[in-house]
Amino acid sequence: MMFERISSANTFEPFGELSNIIGGIREGDTAGVIVTDQLSHAYFLHLALSNFQGNSYYLDVSSRVSPQIVSSLGGNPDMVFFGKVYSINDVFSALNYVQPGSLLIVGSLNLLNPSTEDVLNLRKIVHEKGLFAIVLVEEQALNELDLLGESRRLLLIPELYEQVLIGRINHYRGKYKLTVTVLRNYPEKLDSLGDHEIVIDEEVRKILSLGTEGQ
Repeated sequence: MMFERISSANTFEPFGELSNIIGGIREGDTAGVIVTDQLSHAYFLHLALSNFQGNSYYLDVSSRVSPQIVSSLGGNPDMVFFGKVYSINDVFSALNYVQPGSLLIVGSLNLLNPSTEDVLNLRKIVHEKGLFAIVLVEEQALNELDLLGESRRLLLIPELYEQVLIGRINHYRGKYKLTVTVLRNYPEKLDSLGDHEIVIDEEVRKILSLGTEGQ
């Protein structure tokens, strides 16, 4: 363990307009993102991968990343590396190949059945390597009446995350809207706690348009 100057950390804003409201992620820190539908998952995943300027590493139990979507949102798919993992030990093995200062996205962490010690070790590696980390979980049967309890069920230790977000996308009157509940954030961004609604029509239509090309 060693002390570090609190003013020395770099910051990455992964989520476009939402990051303008809630702030970015500091180097060595982790955001926990819970989404309630596939479109929200695709939005958060590909927006973060597209916005990062260096190497990005995405680990998940299934392949949910599209190079076409990364490109359509302005990113470089050649900078994105994907690996399938089937246990928390697979995650730790994969982290040996992740370069310091990179973006790390771990999907479906709850399906890997990590222990408290596993989550603490993951957090430690993120800090030691100076990664910008996002844990992304999809839960379509989310209990909206107990979001704090759901964050503990799905993220195990929400107190370990600098940011905890819950995102949903709705289509209303011809517009796609992102509703985000911010459960945790940095001290200087505590005014962002609560609910926010953002129109994300442009990004979502880029994602959905790929399925209609050639028709």
